[in-house]
Order: sequence, then structure tokens, then C-alpha cells
Amino acid sequence: MEMIDNALYSALELSAAPQAQNDYRPQQNASSSRCSFSRRRRRRRMTIALGLLSAVLMSVLLCIWTLCRSSKHTTCASCPCCPDFWMGYGDHCYYFSMERKDWNSSLEFCLAKGSQLLMFTDIQEMNLFKNFLDKEFYWIGLRNNSGWRWEDGSVLNFSRVSSNSLVQKCGTIGKDGLQASSCEVLLQWACKKVRF
Repeated sequence: MEMIDNALYSALELSAAPQAQNDYRPQQNASSSRCSFSRRRRRRRMTIALGLLSAVLMSVLLCIWTLCRSSKHTTCASCPCCPDFWMGYGDHCYYFSMERKDWNSSLEFCLAKGSQLLMFTDIQEMNLFKNFLDKEFYWIGLRNNSGWRWEDGSVLNFSRVSSNSLVQKCGTIGKDGLQASSCEVLLQWACKKVRF
């Protein structure tokens, strides 16, 4: 009898086990599909958020770059369009040296940096920089070769150059305006180049 009871118990247990598993599986599948749907929704939200963040950052960088390029009245030393240690103004970048060299060495320095010794396009630009300077003189791209000419060959036509000697053939700018100097004198210099 005991064998019959064990056999019956085993038969009942076997027939109930698949039913229990079948009852459990749909719940697990429903739960896992809800969970995977929730994960997909979170991933989608995360992707959208990262996309929006990237778009905002790119917009901010574009605005900064645009403002920097169009800046006419402020210096913008940290703009991405001027190299380190250069000052931005308008469409140009300017470099004012701390060390001293003769005129030719100053010109070589500027050329090596993809720029030129400072040349003024008009009296307003010259006055702006003249007021910025203290007592120091800076080499600029001006020489006396049969008349005062800028390094690009154009004639100086908006100002006079103060000179006390015929050997003073290179131009400088200081607080009082344009001055002539002997090209071998060691002075600071200023470079100018177009912003990129």
C-alpha cells in the first residue's frame, strides 16, 4: 500500500509540477517584457537627453565663436580664434612682445608666427593702440625707403613720423605717436594677423 501511495504521490507531483511551471512562466515573461520595455524607454530617454545636451553645447560654442569673430570693441584674449598670448580686436589678432630685439629680428619673429609687424590701416586704429601703450616704444612694420612705407608696400599717408637723424630708418609707435629709430636698437615689437 505504501508503494501505491508513493506512486500516486509521485504522479500527482509530476502532473502538478508542469502546471506550476506553466503558471509561473507567463508571469515571468510578462514581468521580463515589462522590465525590458522599461529599460528600452530609459535608454531612449537617455539617448534623447544626450543628443539635446550635445546640440546645446555645440550651439553655445558656435555662439561664442561668432561673437568672438564679430567683436569690434572688446579684447578677447581667450577666443579660440586668436593664439595664446595674442589679443583679439575686430578681425585681427595682436601680439605685444615682452622681450626686445632689433627691427629685422622682430620682423622675422612675426613672419614665423604667420603674421607681420603691426601696420595701421588708418589713424583711428593707430590712436587706439597709441593710447594703450605706456612709455615703451614698439617696432611696427614701417620703414623709410625713399619715403615712409608699410611692409606691404603701401605709403604712410595719415600721419607723420618724428625723426632726429637720417640713420633712423625703422618705425616705432609709442604714447606720443610714430617715431623713427635706428633699426639696430633693441625694442619690443607688435605683430598683427587676421583672425581665423
